[in-house]
Amino acid sequence: MKVRGLFLVIVVSIFVNKVFAEDTIRIMQYNLLYYGKQTSFCTTSNNYIEYKNAYLQTIIDYVKPDIFGVNELDGEDAYPIIDDDQYLLDNALNVNGINYYRKTETLKAYLANIIYYNTDKVILKSSQIINVTYEGIKKYFNAYKFYYNSDDLAITNDTAYFYCVVAHLKAGSYGDEPTQRAFETNIIMDYFESIGEAGNYIIMGDFNVYTPTEECFQNFINPDNSLYTFYDPANQIGEWAGNEDYSLYHTQSTHDYVPEGECPSGGGMDDRFDFILASDYIMNGTDHFQYIAESYKVIGQDGSRFNSSLNTSSNSVVPNNVALALYNMSDHLPVYMELKVDQNRGAALSINDIIDKEPKVFYNNPVNDNLFLSVKSDKEQSVVFEIISLNGQIKSQKTINLINGNNVANISVSNLESGIYIIKLHDNNKQIFSGKIVKENISD
Repeated sequence: MKVRGLFLVIVVSIFVNKVFAEDTIRIMQYNLLYYGKQTSFCTTSNNYIEYKNAYLQTIIDYVKPDIFGVNELDGEDAYPIIDDDQYLLDNALNVNGINYYRKTETLKAYLANIIYYNTDKVILKSSQIINVTYEGIKKYFNAYKFYYNSDDLAITNDTAYFYCVVAHLKAGSYGDEPTQRAFETNIIMDYFESIGEAGNYIIMGDFNVYTPTEECFQNFINPDNSLYTFYDPANQIGEWAGNEDYSLYHTQSTHDYVPEGECPSGGGMDDRFDFILASDYIMNGTDHFQYIAESYKVIGQDGSRFNSSLNTSSNSVVPNNVALALYNMSDHLPVYMELKVDQNRGAALSINDIIDKEPKVFYNNPVNDNLFLSVKSDKEQSVVFEIISLNGQIKSQKTINLINGNNVANISVSNLESGIYIIKLHDNNKQIFSGKIVKENISD
């Protein structure tokens, strides 16, 4: 009886541990200061990419993020490095025995936004472009849908999803620069509303915002549709610019005095430009993911050098070699938080698991007259593309013959009325992709 009782206890213990096992997702957002970009002020002499790779290796090894959001990466494949996003992956992330990081896709841009992610923990489901045109000038933000690599994924085909938007808002506090920031965040909020329901949503990036009362920030934390309200996990909303009370949350600048013509901005640590904001679902753990209380931090910010350069000699929150790497890497500090996942992690993914056999779809959203569809396929195949209204009416349908590789289609939507539409790709056997677009008419 004692042996049987012991066996029962062990079985129950294993079951309880299985049910209540949890995992953690580490999220970091970082402005890399013109990574790979050659300008008149950021050059191969004062912003050398190989030095930056070494600094970033030190930072990544210390933080070990699972989601790594990036601003200010050269997106034009220009001198001195072609494919900067891949170069960073190969030379700063997947190094020293690490091979689990992968990169998301991004469009060519003067300065690109991108996410690198740990494939042992999360898998990329889909990507979208958030297209922003302000006074004739185009820029792109990036939206990504991930799912958690749970251990029963192959059996249940069900897991936890979360969305990340990476944005770099217009800099400056003069003229119409705050107005442009407000316009940009309105477009981002339109994207989330196009999803059509509350969920696990994250916005991160360099917002260049000086006060929480600015319209661009209010669009996030006090939107017209409260269903899509975002929260500051640090709970530090206040007049942070130039205010020593917020010194633990200032992210810029790591440099005090900078000679004219040098790459970093100066002025010392007195602005909170960089953020990770989270939806109500994440803050309260409504659907598998929950913010871990007090995990939000500014990496390397010990609050000891308000309005001065980063403390690199006696930093109380990171080792001094990490502090020095942060100082040399960028004039911004990365922001960080952790999420608790109420699922069990599956086995590490093989390269065949990582390469999704279904086509990967990338498109602009919102749209005006044209929908630019980019589809990456690993084989030749014919698929059907459809645009469907919310009441189920097929508004557009066409067959697309995919080649093995990248495919681009320009689809006219000028005849559609303003509103939200569902887009789908399917073959004869199954649905391959489903998403939503917001149709905007220029005259609206």
